[in-house]
Amino acid sequence: MTLDKEASYAIASWERFDEIVTDDLLRAVTSAFVIVAAADGDLARAEADRFLQLLRTHEALFAPLNLDHAEPVFRDLAGAVFSDPPAGRKTALAIIAAVADNDTYCELVRSAAEIALTADARRLDAEQVMLNEICKTLGIVNRFELTDNR
Repeated sequence: MTLDKEASYAIASWERFDEIVTDDLLRAVTSAFVIVAAADGDLARAEADRFLQLLRTHEALFAPLNLDHAEPVFRDLAGAVFSDPPAGRKTALAIIAAVADNDTYCELVRSAAEIALTADARRLDAEQVMLNEICKTLGIVNRFELTDNR
C-alpha cells in the first residue's frame, strides 16, 4: 500500500469504528487494547482472542455491542494503527482521555491495556511504552512501569 492509501485506510477504519462503537467506555477499552497489542508491529491471534474474552467477561457493560461484530472491528482498527501509527496512537489516546474523569472506567481501560501487554506471552518494551502513555493520559499509576530493574 502506498502512503496515501495507508492514510486513507486508517481514516476510513477510524470512521467505521466511530460509527459502530458509540459507547465511550468500549471505545476507550478497544483503543487501549489495540495500541498496546499493535505496538510491536504485529497483532497475534492470541491478542485478538484475549480482547474478545475481555469483552465477553464484561458483556453486561458492553451490552449495546454485538460481539459477533467485535472481532472484525478490532482487527480493522489494528490495521488502521499499523497503517498510520502516529495518527492511530494520537486518535486512540484522545478517545482514552475522554474517560479520564471516571475512576472505574480508568481502571477498566488500564486492565485492558495490561491484558494486551501479556496476551501473547511476551512483554515487549514497545508495548510497555504504550501502557505507560495510556496511564499518563488517564492520570493513573502504571503498576507495570518499565524500569531498569527488570
